Order: sequence, then C-alpha cells, then structure tokens
Amino acid sequence: MLRLIALALVAGTLAACSPHTTPATTAAAGSTAPAPATTNALAGTPLSGYGHDLNKARNVQNIVNDQAKKQAAAIDAATGSSG
Repeated sequence: MLRLIALALVAGTLAACSPHTTPATTAAAGSTAPAPATTNALAGTPLSGYGHDLNKARNVQNIVNDQAKKQAAAIDAATGSSG
C-alpha cells in the first residue's frame, strides 16, 4: 500500500512539472520582450524569460499591496480606528 501511495505521489509530481503549453500560450510567451538587463536578474542566462515573468509577478504583487493599503485605510477611516 505504501508503494502505491509513493508511486502515485511521484507520478503526480512529475505530471505537475511537465510543460503543458498550448500553441496560444507559446505564441503569447514569445510576443513579450524580456525585461531589460538592469531589472532582470536572470538576463543573459537561459532563464531570462523566467526573470521577466518574475518581474511581472512582482509588479502585480505591488499593485495588490497598494490596493490592500488603500482598503485598510478606508476601513480605518470609516470605523474611526487607527492601526
């Protein structure tokens, strides 16, 4: 039973790591230019595309953080609490 669970775990892990790109995804990934070398820590390496994606993710996280701060400030102002 333990072998079966281990085999399922390994198979699931390998399936999660396999590339599942569709032609539309591949075309979209090729159309975006990588981030400049000054902001892309992985520029000049085979992983430079991932560096660009990492920069995009950081930008999105910054937007989410800013919106959360604004929402918290609005809630504090509406409830009269300071935190």
